Amino acid sequence: MAPALPSLIIPCALFVAAALAPYAIAAQEVRSSFCGRVVDVSCTGPSSAATLVLAQPESNSNRRVVIPADHRHLFGAGLEAQYDQQMVCLTSVPATAGAVADRVIVRDPSELVVKGITQPLIALPDNVARTCDPDVQPPVLTREVKPNYTFDAMRAKVHGSVFLRGVVDRSGTVRDVGVVQSLEPSLDASAREAFAQWQFRPATRGGEPVAIAISVQMVFALR
Repeated sequence: MAPALPSLIIPCALFVAAALAPYAIAAQEVRSSFCGRVVDVSCTGPSSAATLVLAQPESNSNRRVVIPADHRHLFGAGLEAQYDQQMVCLTSVPATAGAVADRVIVRDPSELVVKGITQPLIALPDNVARTCDPDVQPPVLTREVKPNYTFDAMRAKVHGSVFLRGVVDRSGTVRDVGVVQSLEPSLDASAREAFAQWQFRPATRGGEPVAIAISVQMVFALR
């Protein structure tokens, strides 16, 4: 039997389609603070909750900020323009440890503080829709390709997430894939290659197909 490398570690590569999956909301009591870069702003429909993902690469951690559907109007129509790829601090974060600590409910704009406006690393054309646009139905995933966990990354025991952004065109093909939050060069490349092969039923606006930007988190975990 051939020896495993690295010993006793089984790598696996997962993905989280942040723009396509609903999130459970859990109330929290004890609060602290958290600052990070917004690597995704997404909705699952015109009347859904909105989710922002704040990432801290140095600590390999992130927070999912959920704005309930009935509070979205308080943040204005352009959630992406306000927060996408900006440095943002949460003024009220669950301090409780555990699985629920990475999900935070925010009901008021005062709970999100932008720490200076920066130019997005990945800019989008004006004719590309976003998942939080009020008249858009997001695309539906029909074909998924998982990324490969590269040998060098396995040997170095690299783990964490790559956040990607791409455009699903009117035929359902993914194009213009870019890395919003890097992890390791070989894993970044693997995640990009996999995401570029996904297929979707296209997004629609007014019943007609429309190109739309979506974000995906691909998680590389050693276990």
